[in-house]
Amino acid sequence: MEPARSTVPRGPHIAYFDSDRGWIRFAFLPRVAEPQIVVEEIFWQ
Repeated sequence: MEPARSTVPRGPHIAYFDSDRGWIRFAFLPRVAEPQIVVEEIFWQ
């Protein structure tokens, strides 16, 4: 996992899977009532 933009470390992140053949870009919203992971884009080939 790595930040999508180095200037925004708490912003979107990228996680690679399937031996780097796919990736998912997501953001974590730390809310008190119910934290959420928001998926922005998924790519897999």
